Amino acid sequence: MPRTINLNHITKIEGHARLHVVIDNGQVKKAKLKIFEGSRFFEGLLKGKKFDELPTISSRICGVCSVVHTIAAVKAIETAFNVKVSKQTDLLRELLNIGGTVQSHALHLFFLVLPDYFGFSSAIEMASEHKNLIRYALALKKAGNRIVQIVAGRDIHPISCVVGGFSRIPDKKRLKELIKELDSVKSLAKKSIKVFAELDYPHFDLITPHFALRGKSYFYSDDIIKCTFEGCVNIQDYESHFHEHFRRGSTAEFATKEGKSYMVGALPRVLISKDQLHTPAKYIKQLEKNRNSPYMNVLAQSIEIYEGIIRSIEILEKLIPRLKSESPVKFTPVEGEGIAAIEAPRGILFHRYKFNKEGICTYANLTTPTTQNLANMEDSIKFLVHELINTCDPKKQRCDSEIKLEIEKLIRAYDPCISCSTHFLELKWEEK
Repeated sequence: MPRTINLNHITKIEGHARLHVVIDNGQVKKAKLKIFEGSRFFEGLLKGKKFDELPTISSRICGVCSVVHTIAAVKAIETAFNVKVSKQTDLLRELLNIGGTVQSHALHLFFLVLPDYFGFSSAIEMASEHKNLIRYALALKKAGNRIVQIVAGRDIHPISCVVGGFSRIPDKKRLKELIKELDSVKSLAKKSIKVFAELDYPHFDLITPHFALRGKSYFYSDDIIKCTFEGCVNIQDYESHFHEHFRRGSTAEFATKEGKSYMVGALPRVLISKDQLHTPAKYIKQLEKNRNSPYMNVLAQSIEIYEGIIRSIEILEKLIPRLKSESPVKFTPVEGEGIAAIEAPRGILFHRYKFNKEGICTYANLTTPTTQNLANMEDSIKFLVHELINTCDPKKQRCDSEIKLEIEKLIRAYDPCISCSTHFLELKWEEK
């Protein structure tokens, strides 16, 4: 008879899902994620809307990732209409994207990941013994919030980042104050890397292709996708390489490349663009040594917080002396298609739109990082469970809870977001 373990409310993950594991003679034959997140039809909502409505609507896909959805939508529209923005606009958008990344990583690392490794069910419990870590988290999260607020008008769902530039240029005085605020948390960000480098991660070694954008700037890349094990892919041709599909019993899309799973996110970014970083070499070497472990995505995110603070200060020091008031670039909508790829906190985000000559959206396709990571997440779970059943008797209650926790930790390492993520309701364990 199949063995069922009910995981009724796994917190610290957004969304709804089930995992079905089939074991035959000690071998894991199947590990299938079934996602039940309510259909939200954002791509359908965008069709029929005028171009200037798309960034505002798409930013509502996710409160945590509202910044990058806004930027991706704006850039895709600009590509369709052949709009060329100023260098000042590009720097402000890079700064904005960094703010969104710092916001997201600080929340994920300190409030969702650390409690697992320190033996607490929540960050609130953890605070009783690790107040300094919560102070780190709040200070870093605030820094990310301040970047987004000052550059784009508010902490989430940016309002001043528009097609052609910015509807409002930030005040120089506030930008100077922001430099001081960021400088005050730089040492905390560096200390945080040490915290996540010293966690006791499970051994994991499953060879996985890594994809990330690569450009002149780490946080704002050119339109080329670089892979650690394969060649480069131009984003204008991405749909012929990365294929999305639905599965019966699941409302989320899964993506593969040539039928195989792959990983996007902080770990691929650091591995691919390590030459652009200021982080001490020992931490980069730790990632390289364990490059086939998704748990290293956690350490990579902590590195990106530190790098984001440093890069933000560099941008501000360059921007402030020459900052000028400028209006968004004027343009006329034309019939056409635009594709943009931006590095979101969780990996590459694609926005693709088609427009008629009035600037009305006739087609929309959005490919999120979590969609791209789901298939690899399944492969990782299958590998993990195989490792666990060799050291744990699944007939024992203690084993059930151990497997539950380890699967949660693995999924959280990917930092999934199925609303853009997964919230487990039931783990069905079937053994023959």
